[in-house]
Amino acid sequence: MIKNKEKNHCVVLGVSYKTCPIDIRDNLSRALQNSEEALKSLLGLPGVSEAVVLATCNRAEIYVATLYPEMLRDTLLNWWAEFSKQDLSEVAPYCFYLTHIEAVNHLYTVVSSIDSLVLGENQILAQVRGAFLKAQEAGFTGTLLNHLFQTALFVGKQVRENTGIGDGTVSIAHAAVQLIEQEIGRLETTRVGILGLGEMGLLAATALSAAQVSSFSFFNRTFDKAKQFASRFGGEAYELESLSQQIKNLDVLITSVRYNDFILRKKDFELVQKPHLLIVDIASPRNVEPSVGELDDIRLFCVDDLKEIVEKNRSLRKQASERARLFIEEAALDFKEWFYSHRLTPLFLQMQEYHQKIGDFVLDKWKKKVSEEEYARLERFEEELRKKILHIPFESLKMLSVAGMGLESQLLLEKIYSLNFFKHGKDLDD
Repeated sequence: MIKNKEKNHCVVLGVSYKTCPIDIRDNLSRALQNSEEALKSLLGLPGVSEAVVLATCNRAEIYVATLYPEMLRDTLLNWWAEFSKQDLSEVAPYCFYLTHIEAVNHLYTVVSSIDSLVLGENQILAQVRGAFLKAQEAGFTGTLLNHLFQTALFVGKQVRENTGIGDGTVSIAHAAVQLIEQEIGRLETTRVGILGLGEMGLLAATALSAAQVSSFSFFNRTFDKAKQFASRFGGEAYELESLSQQIKNLDVLITSVRYNDFILRKKDFELVQKPHLLIVDIASPRNVEPSVGELDDIRLFCVDDLKEIVEKNRSLRKQASERARLFIEEAALDFKEWFYSHRLTPLFLQMQEYHQKIGDFVLDKWKKKVSEEEYARLERFEEELRKKILHIPFESLKMLSVAGMGLESQLLLEKIYSLNFFKHGKDLDD
């Protein structure tokens, strides 16, 4: 159940490839992999009324609606450290915490892929949508986060349609293939294994096929999925358990499995007679234990090692990202106006009801004095006059609230338009 829907504020606590070492980021991300368990735990915290968690290969973030945005930081930090089984002192220095419109602006920036390792990459839009829908379908979101994430997805779509930020872009998987080409050279005779056949695995297979790779080995927990890839790209299909036996037949291994622990550890390689294996681990959390890279003739790379390659592509889309920021700024202002207007809705309804009662009282005096046709005209006149009278106060109060000066006016109007006057049966003629 969603608690305390009124007057909530948005906050975000997170880490990204910009702020946090991958070892710590892995653990924080791993804690959010079972999103329903994490969300249930979050909703049990004091002050948390809605929540969405986002975990990708570049970031791990917690979005929360709360009545106490300035006070919740330590509560969320302590929860995340404990939930991910890490020491608070190791986690805290790498986390950012944003409140109010800064949190809104951050999500809009994330979903527009301006904050991505690969500027303009398309996967983040689907990842944000998936994170939001999981939380919404499980009942962990309410009015505030529903509006925030729905508008964010719209912003992300608008940015891609109107700025060209995704034109010619590369994904993390494409960047991984570029890294392999840098390390090996031409790939026509390279024997490549792909572990994990989700979206990243598909992008990697597509990019490798375009680079003339013809010897593929596909490994997946679902064997039918591996057979589908083998049929599409050529090569062999294997169940996940076959990987340790097949490593010796590979020159390159790309891993992208969504899993809470390491799938490959140092001990899995120590008895394998396999020279010159290149591993690119683009999973989050990582699939391959970092100590594997200490073994002779094994080169191990992870997402953070792709930064140099990605940076070369970033300059090509810099102008598009500047245009995207205009969309983000406008959307953030729209959200701010919605936020304050939404909070004023009870007062607006109260003012409307107040004037409606006055109008009904005056109209009632004329009901028996005029014809039905004339009375209908009076009703229409009263309704139009009431709307005109209330329009300027409503708009003025919205503007004051957006500017941060509306609270005093709101409190005063709540007193002036108290419906207790009518409840006590006072005569309007007095």
